[in-house]
Amino acid sequence: MKFAKWTFRTAGTFGLIVMIPMLFIERFIEEVLPPSVNHPEFFYGFVILNICWQILYLFLAKDPARFRPMMIPAFLAKASGPVALIWLYLQGRISSQWITTSIMDGLFALLFLASYWVTGREAQTGSIDT
Repeated sequence: MKFAKWTFRTAGTFGLIVMIPMLFIERFIEEVLPPSVNHPEFFYGFVILNICWQILYLFLAKDPARFRPMMIPAFLAKASGPVALIWLYLQGRISSQWITTSIMDGLFALLFLASYWVTGREAQTGSIDT
């Protein structure tokens, strides 16, 4: 259980540290990564939805055995970014700088799957270590 707690606590904390400032740096992002944000509803919708997922990850960290079924949608949410970014990169629609983001989210997605597997094994053997 320690592995799952660590994984989701780290993902949630890291995600909040990255995403919350994005609510306040739209202009900076436009300067560093042009073009301008043409659809702020998508930008802020993405950021706020992402913050909600980070909070879910922190809930999962509190009691991984209880919330284990939510690890599957958590994995899907975390894996969707790398899939989309790699697809866009292969189409030549984004720069290679997005691959770093893809790698981080992909790593967390794999850790989420590993957490799902580990908590299932711990539940079967009765060796749930808090």
